Amino acid sequence: ITTEYLYNFSFTGAALKFHDFMRLAMYVHDHQLDIQNITPDPGLIMRRTNARTNQREFQELIKRYLHLTPEQRVLIVELDVNSQKHLALLGICKAYPFLRDFIIEVVREKFLSLDYQLSDGDYQSFYNRKLELHPELETFAESTTKKARQVTWRILEEAGLIDNTKDRSILPQFVNQRIINGVAAENPALLKIFLMTDPDIKAHTT
Repeated sequence: ITTEYLYNFSFTGAALKFHDFMRLAMYVHDHQLDIQNITPDPGLIMRRTNARTNQREFQELIKRYLHLTPEQRVLIVELDVNSQKHLALLGICKAYPFLRDFIIEVVREKFLSLDYQLSDGDYQSFYNRKLELHPELETFAESTTKKARQVTWRILEEAGLIDNTKDRSILPQFVNQRIINGVAAENPALLKIFLMTDPDIKAHTT
């Protein structure tokens, strides 16, 4: 059994990094830059002294930004902070199918079944199920898989999907209509990362 895409854990190089992501988005938008050729500017985004870390994190942010459509890149500089987090989450989910699948198959399913608590067991069950479909998961070192779990929880918290101060309780999402329209025009299935119900998604695609 195989899938058309592979899982990888390079998102462990940077969690959501929301504020840095927004600095990048604002800078590119304000200066009308060619995002494909932009180079790291430590004074703009990175504040660490380790050049290799700066480069790795910057490339991660670029990868996620490039997964947003031109319309979504405009929205992220025009809308409120909550909406910006939704679009940052969208970018990272499009860049990393592992995160997308975990949110849709675990977080969303639990939320829709009125079970609002996430646990390490939920994560491990998901991971175990994916081993058959994604044998590449077996190639990662134990330290990498452990870090992937930690960063996954951090991304969900930073994006506002869970409240980590309350034992990873799942939070309802209130999504701007312009985001819903923009995402539905691209791929309605992606609306599931915002925990939307199937009837609500269908209503925005007809």
